[in-house]
Amino acid sequence: SGGLEMLPLSFAEIDAAQRLSGYNKGNGGGDLTFKAPPGKRMHAELLLSSCGDPCASESNFYDPSSPRTGKWSEEEIAFRDEMVPHFVEGSLPLTHGLKLIEFLSGVLKSKPSRLTKKMKHAKLSTRHFHFDTGYIRSAERARELSRLEQCFVNSISDPVERSEIKFHMRREWRDHLAERLTALRIQFDAEEWLRSVDAMDRRITLAKSRSRMVKRRFMMGKAMEKDASSPTPGIFIDQTNNGGRDGDDVDLE
Repeated sequence: SGGLEMLPLSFAEIDAAQRLSGYNKGNGGGDLTFKAPPGKRMHAELLLSSCGDPCASESNFYDPSSPRTGKWSEEEIAFRDEMVPHFVEGSLPLTHGLKLIEFLSGVLKSKPSRLTKKMKHAKLSTRHFHFDTGYIRSAERARELSRLEQCFVNSISDPVERSEIKFHMRREWRDHLAERLTALRIQFDAEEWLRSVDAMDRRITLAKSRSRMVKRRFMMGKAMEKDASSPTPGIFIDQTNNGGRDGDDVDLE
């Protein structure tokens, strides 16, 4: 078909980075299971050994609502500062009236407070986008912006975080472009792109559900571990009323 087409989001790079990260953790991580006291048959061992590290599971999927924090790198600062004049000139494919702080925090996946601390005099909340050309006229300046963006991405040492920020920025730029084209009433083929956005939303929902399940199983295992080592009645195990049975103390009712 002719005309404009919005390319779909690709999950290949982010999936590959997460698989590599999971493999490395599996080969280098410690054993999180605990040993039950002699004579005690504990289901908690199975729970802990099957769920792994709940803290690691939180960062095992891309979540656009979870902002980046921490120290600014020189590459991120250079890319950030290069975007500001293009924003002011109206030479980016953005929607009219967009605030500078909303644009920067969205593209950089950063907390707004992280930006305001470093850009106190940039009028982040009062500067709004006013559309001019919607594109960078100078090919040299366009290449420089792309180069600084790539330098920022490459400066991130963690492969999972690097793949996530690359994925995130592609998504942000395409979202902005789609909104701008819609505002200008320019037709474009968005079918495959919208399918990829729906797939991303489903992946995020499923990953969050799995993360909550892992946390619940982990906390249940910890509660059983505490009960097993306590002489007083616990949440799952009551060692004061076992009916003379030493080998079966678990009460899951």
